[in-house]
Amino acid sequence: MDVPLSLARYAEPGHGIAPAEELLGLAGFWPAYFLPAWDEFMEVPALFGADEADVDAATEALYSARDVWPAYRIPLTGGHLLWIVHRNFPDDPGTDYLITHPDWDRDAPLASLEGHFSGPGLSWPELVAVADSAPRRAAGVRDPALRLLLLLPAFGDADVPVAQAVSRTSGALTAVGVTAEAAPGVAGRLLDHPFWDVPTWTTQGESPLSGGAVAPSPLAVCDGHYSPRTLPLDLGGTPAHARALAEALAGSGSVARAGAGVAASGAGQAGER
Repeated sequence: MDVPLSLARYAEPGHGIAPAEELLGLAGFWPAYFLPAWDEFMEVPALFGADEADVDAATEALYSARDVWPAYRIPLTGGHLLWIVHRNFPDDPGTDYLITHPDWDRDAPLASLEGHFSGPGLSWPELVAVADSAPRRAAGVRDPALRLLLLLPAFGDADVPVAQAVSRTSGALTAVGVTAEAAPGVAGRLLDHPFWDVPTWTTQGESPLSGGAVAPSPLAVCDGHYSPRTLPLDLGGTPAHARALAEALAGSGSVARAGAGVAASGAGQAGER
C-alpha cells in the first residue's frame, strides 16, 4: 500500500494513505466532515446547500475507504505539513490531526476524534494564523476559509474573542455555501466543541531549577486534560525544531504567505511521495 513518505511512521500495515483534497468539492462534504463532533448537521444538510443524498455520498467517500485512507494536507511555513487523516479501521475508526516535517524522526499529534479522543491541538491564535499562512505553490489546501473549517475540530481555547471568532467562522461558512443569515448560528455551534472543555493556553517560563541555562520551549501548552499539548510537543530533535514549529503555528517562518486555492491533486501527490 502506498503511503506518503512523511506519514511512514504513522501508517498501519495493510492500509494506504492518499491525499484526497478533491473530496472537499463534494456537495455534502461539510456535514459529513463535521459528523464525528457535530452530527446534528447531518439532519440539516440544506444549511450547507446539500441534500440527504449528497451527505450520504460524502459520508461513504470519507469513512468507508478502508484500504486507502483519505487525507487532507494543510501546508505550513518552514516545510511543516499538517495532515488530517480519516483512519478508517473497521473496528477503530477516527480522524487524526498531526504535523510532520522532513527533519523530524516522528510526527507531532495534535488531536484525534474517536471513542478515545484527544485534543484540543490548536489555540485560537494558532488556528487563525495557520489558516492565513499557506505557503505559495505548496501542495494541499491553501484557501484560508477551507483551512479554518478543516481545523476547527482540532481547536479549543478558553480565551477566544467570541465576536471575532463568530465573525471569522461565519465568513468561512458563507464561502462554502452557508447563507449569511444561518452562518452565525452554525459558527457558534462549531466554536463549542462537544469533546473537551475549553483549556487555557500558555507558554513556558524558565525553570527555577535550571538557573536559566535551559531555554523554555517556545511552543504553547494547554491545561486540557485530553490534549497532547499539555507538555511541549516532543519532536525528537533539537530546540531549533521547536522554534521552527512555533513560528509555523504563528503563521511566520521562512516561507512567504500565499493566496487562495486548492493545489491540483495530481501535482500535489507527486511532490509529497
